[in-house]
Amino acid sequence: MRQSQITETVENLDSIDVSGQPFLHKAIVHLKSCWDQHQMVDRNERYRDLLLALGESVFTYVNTSEIESAFVQLLPDVLLLSSSRFGFLAEVCYSSADRPYLQSHAVTNIYKPRYNHRDILTNLQFHNLETLNGAILTSRNPVLSNSPQQDPRSGGVPFGHLKIDAFLGLPFLVGGELVGALALANCPDGYLETEIQFFSPLCIIGGLIISDYRHKN
Repeated sequence: MRQSQITETVENLDSIDVSGQPFLHKAIVHLKSCWDQHQMVDRNERYRDLLLALGESVFTYVNTSEIESAFVQLLPDVLLLSSSRFGFLAEVCYSSADRPYLQSHAVTNIYKPRYNHRDILTNLQFHNLETLNGAILTSRNPVLSNSPQQDPRSGGVPFGHLKIDAFLGLPFLVGGELVGALALANCPDGYLETEIQFFSPLCIIGGLIISDYRHKN
């Protein structure tokens, strides 16, 4: 069932009108390329489910023109695929002092009692650069830490925030510009370096969706 569903989803990408939307066109081309490669050499079901989630997110973005709707739909699937307890998808913005910060378009509502992976908020901002989140912005590289409390890049968490036992942050780069990020936390077994490559299609397509949204607005 999932195999036929993703095949149909990716094939339907051909019906999307991308006139005047070069970034969206690139996102669709990349997603189809990932799917073709998966069909030929890699039958990993987890990777298949990631591509399906990305395809559904692209369709949501096309149908609504809302980046929040696309990322709110995508984040729960990413949390499940990574066995993460919480996380966010965010756009990189700049303050009046030209300091980068993260503007979340989808973030787990960890303050809700007995929250689950589908409890998502939008429009939260992360300004502190002296944190693992901030390290994504300052390094422009993946940030992986399975011992955050001993990690010099970690500045702790705000009052009332859940303890972070493991962290994975991935930058979205488009044409060398840092436009967004994915952050995941508290996979029970920690995060492996292989997760960086596994989620690379998300980083590319997420960045292109952000760029398309900016191009249109």
